[in-house]
Amino acid sequence: MGQDEFPVEEDDPLDALPPAKKSMVLFFVIDVSSSMKGEKIKTLNEAMRDVLPELIGVGGTETNIQVAVLAFSSGFEWITAEPMILEEYQNWRDLDADGVTDLGAALTELNSKMSRKSFLQSPSLSFAPVIFLMTDGCPTDNYKAGLELLRKNNWFKNGIKIALALGKSVDMEVLEEFTGDKEFVLTANNVSQLRNLVRAISVTSSQIGSTSSPVSGGSSELTAEDVNGRKQDMMKDALLDIKQDIMLDDAAEGVDSYDAGW
Repeated sequence: MGQDEFPVEEDDPLDALPPAKKSMVLFFVIDVSSSMKGEKIKTLNEAMRDVLPELIGVGGTETNIQVAVLAFSSGFEWITAEPMILEEYQNWRDLDADGVTDLGAALTELNSKMSRKSFLQSPSLSFAPVIFLMTDGCPTDNYKAGLELLRKNNWFKNGIKIALALGKSVDMEVLEEFTGDKEFVLTANNVSQLRNLVRAISVTSSQIGSTSSPVSGGSSELTAEDVNGRKQDMMKDALLDIKQDIMLDDAAEGVDSYDAGW
């Protein structure tokens, strides 16, 4: 061995480290006010319990999808103290319904956690989050204050935002303000629709949100704005398909609406 050569370690510790995975957080923001009592909260709990195993592996081998659950009624509660890796969060704790609908307080709290200093502090590269809001009523506090904070949050601005109205007593304008686009607001009118929509929206949004868009024009990478815009378009198209598949199927079966049965 020459003087300018160095021995090569057979086991290079750097080579042994797997490449860091990207991460994406799926935020569930769930209304648990008293109007959710009965079949609505029962079905929602069942749907959440069923969808968690289906989300495992949705991000592929290069992305860790994490779940964070925020429940709100008279105030709010993080069901997950921090974003949870799906493989480690498979035992859903049933939510109980009671109290009023403090959506504004929940949005303010969501904004505080949607930061590199808090829930989005993954050391690896992160995709913009998915925020999935579910509610059956109207806010009982100043929701606009919380929403204004979120609108200034870059994670929220670039994330995929979807709202699911449970029944016909929801203030749809509030949900459209939240998503920024009425096409990202869906309605579940019965048990079957609620169960199917929770699954379809959760899985599809996670697939799209955790996807790296392909390069454009050969070797040049798309800008972050281009990537997020493309994901929004993909999600909008997917939601249109989901609406047709689920809503039309249930309509053909003549399933009772929430207002009729609940």
